Amino acid sequence: MKKYILISFVAALFFTGCVKDEQPAPLPPAPENFSDIVINELIAKDTTNPYFIDDAGNPADWVELYNKGNKVVDIAGMYITDAPGDDTKYQEIPSGNSNVTTIPPKGFLVLICNAADSGGTDLPTQIKDGKIFIDMGLSSSKDNNVAIYTPEKTEVDISGDFNGLEDDKSFGRLPDGTGGWEVLTSKTPGVSNDNTAPIVGDLVINEFMVSNDTTLVPGVDNDFPDWIEIYNTGDIPIDMGGWYVTDDLSDSVKYQLPVDDPDLTTVPGHGYLLLICDGLGEGLHTNFKLSSGGESVGISMDGITIKEGYTYCDTGCDLPNPPTDFSTGRDGDGAATWKIFDPGTSSPPTPGASNN
Repeated sequence: MKKYILISFVAALFFTGCVKDEQPAPLPPAPENFSDIVINELIAKDTTNPYFIDDAGNPADWVELYNKGNKVVDIAGMYITDAPGDDTKYQEIPSGNSNVTTIPPKGFLVLICNAADSGGTDLPTQIKDGKIFIDMGLSSSKDNNVAIYTPEKTEVDISGDFNGLEDDKSFGRLPDGTGGWEVLTSKTPGVSNDNTAPIVGDLVINEFMVSNDTTLVPGVDNDFPDWIEIYNTGDIPIDMGGWYVTDDLSDSVKYQLPVDDPDLTTVPGHGYLLLICDGLGEGLHTNFKLSSGGESVGISMDGITIKEGYTYCDTGCDLPNPPTDFSTGRDGDGAATWKIFDPGTSSPPTPGASNN
């Protein structure tokens, strides 16, 4: 009898141990906030200083989308049409290139419509040369509205009635995203409809990883380096060439980024620049690695003043020390609060992409 009790006890320990060692399944990714996307402006005939001239030499129509929310939204898979209610004419936004199809918070994205190739053949709906082309022509005499839909073809937004819109005039919301529709005094594709100046932003440390075994890093093949992500909080690109990066706040000139390659070192508006901390000391690869035991991360424009600098460790530092394959980052791009990003959740590390 004692033997059977012992066997049962050992078996219980075995199965308990197995359960304990099992890792929870990753949570599914958070759904996109499609309801934050609205049609913000459109034009049926763009003649004077057109936004886009196709390969046949003709100006294209366009529709501008706006993200009125506080999170980035990838519109891939959504549908757009100038024939609401007839789903045979719905055009699906292509997927596979989130850098093109993602709209930042309070940001804009222009869809080019009715463009042709050099032989005059209409371009199919596609992503080409970093732009989204829609096989749909707007007509102020035949059309009334443009509408957008979720991937399940549920209507998200519909434009005002633009039938009778004068050539070379655009029709848009004032204010952006929430206002009523009216003929605008000037065309504003890709910027605010009230002609406000673009926001001049700043460069901030947005996220970093100090111990990497499995996280893939854009632009780095067959390696898993430490990294620091820089974010541009404004609308205007900022060249980080000549700036300094350090892992020691008492040594602000630890590594200087190249001064003669703006294509490499420019951070787009509301965009990112990844600094690879692998000790290489060339280009965007710093001459130091980040310590998993805790130290600091900092950037300086002039090599004298630390513009952004934080210590990180297990306790008592500015920021928490991320475990292996975790990252420490702002809770929303450029936000004042920070958190740990866990690869096993719906908020994993996002090198070169939004923290939202």
